[in-house]
Amino acid sequence: MYFAFGYGLYFYFTWLPTYLITVLHFSVLNGSLFAGLPFLLAGFSDLAGGWLTDHLSRRYGLRVGRCHLGFAAFTTCGGLVFASTLPVPAVGKAVLLACALASADLALGACWAVPIDIAPDHAGVITGCMNTLGNLGGLIGPLVVGIAVDRWGSWTFPFYVTAAVYASGGVAWLAIDPASGIASRESRPAAR
Repeated sequence: MYFAFGYGLYFYFTWLPTYLITVLHFSVLNGSLFAGLPFLLAGFSDLAGGWLTDHLSRRYGLRVGRCHLGFAAFTTCGGLVFASTLPVPAVGKAVLLACALASADLALGACWAVPIDIAPDHAGVITGCMNTLGNLGGLIGPLVVGIAVDRWGSWTFPFYVTAAVYASGGVAWLAIDPASGIASRESRPAAR
């Protein structure tokens, strides 16, 4: 799940300004503004998502509050990235990409809460593994964009791949069960 988050996130760090200026033909100033918009929206989305995951978890249980929220956020993000490849004006494409990151970030609170739900005594190990997989996604994502643009001159193909990766991350959320925690060594019955 976090591989998908990192895969898409690193596009915004590495390739979005280039895409906005060279492909969508924004000026450097407007390209800079639209390159910052995803992070502005994501900041608000992080706060809203943190509140939402707690609210949904208290009201409907951890599965809904964490996994269903993550599934909805990631699949919506994938849909928005895909929609940005459709024939819409440049401003529309930039806004769709900004909303896509905001959608993914809506699940960020749930991403970091799930390891605590699953194994509070080992949350550091689980979050370390999760963050490593996110950074591997962040390594691979920009490479896919660079190779596609260099070899095929295509910006559409990497967006299709990113949309599919986010959608698969959404499906991965459904495989997580935050209510079935991992027992710590101290809470397990002693071996005979």
